[in-house]
Amino acid sequence: MVRIFDLPDGQLVDGAVAQEVNADGTPIGGIIKSEKRAIFGKKDPDIKSEVTVTESEEEESSPRFATPTEDNPSGSNAGGMAISMRSKLAVNIMRVELPIDVIDELNEYIDNESSNWSDASGGLIGQINRTTQSAQLTFPHEDDDVGEQFSSVLCRLGKDYVKHAIDGLEVETDIQTMWTIHSYEGDYNPMHDHGTRTSMGLSCILYLKVPPQIEALDNPSENFAGLNGASGAVDGFTYIQWGTNGMRDVNMLRPVTEEYIKPEVGTLILFPAWLRHGVMPFFGEGERRTFSANINITPDEKLEGANFNNLKHKGKV
Repeated sequence: MVRIFDLPDGQLVDGAVAQEVNADGTPIGGIIKSEKRAIFGKKDPDIKSEVTVTESEEEESSPRFATPTEDNPSGSNAGGMAISMRSKLAVNIMRVELPIDVIDELNEYIDNESSNWSDASGGLIGQINRTTQSAQLTFPHEDDDVGEQFSSVLCRLGKDYVKHAIDGLEVETDIQTMWTIHSYEGDYNPMHDHGTRTSMGLSCILYLKVPPQIEALDNPSENFAGLNGASGAVDGFTYIQWGTNGMRDVNMLRPVTEEYIKPEVGTLILFPAWLRHGVMPFFGEGERRTFSANINITPDEKLEGANFNNLKHKGKV
């Protein structure tokens, strides 16, 4: 399938907005913002520039290549076969970047108020005990102005997460618990998952402070040299795992089911409460400070039996 978009005269530049048209140039609705990856071509100096976008470029989730037709019996391949390639989704992870002034306010609030907060270590498995400053503290989210404001932000993010993960599904959200973790040299968090009051639940990690020796490490998603040679390449990193892993997975055509996440100040990650995760120990001076929360999710409609199947057929599951 080929769709044609016309650009105004003189607008053959990145960022220009094109109108979808028929083959004769008649507008039919729909716009696209031009990018370098689009295919540009001029039909005539006196005719508007034209952008053609294939279905696979415009809709990255398109499940099929071009289907053979009477006019085009070979479809998108010489063999005339309709081919599809579908990857099964394993997990959704939302990444949010908070403004640095918000992070500064949160850190200042924690510095001023955390001495009054209760110890949360009894309900957490983190091995945060190597220094006198190491701590896991309950961050109040009720009867606390800052806690209530921030919890409302997390609840909105939780709704957005579900709406994107299960197309269009509306839910109610509420905070179950919030806490901060103050880690120092040698502290670590073993692999674990979280529980929520509801069967559908979310957890999050917000990085508030990161020691310079961790900041200086490469980001594994961009440049990861591996762990051989006692590299220390993931010291202080968050590790997530959503399947059975092996060193030869790629060679066996099995998808990778783990990831190391470099902590970056201001970054918040939101994920299903069932996702197993942990934190590697680090060494050297400085505090690695994070905020975490568990969010209860209650769907507006029941997701089982006939209702679940109806949502699935509508593309909502």
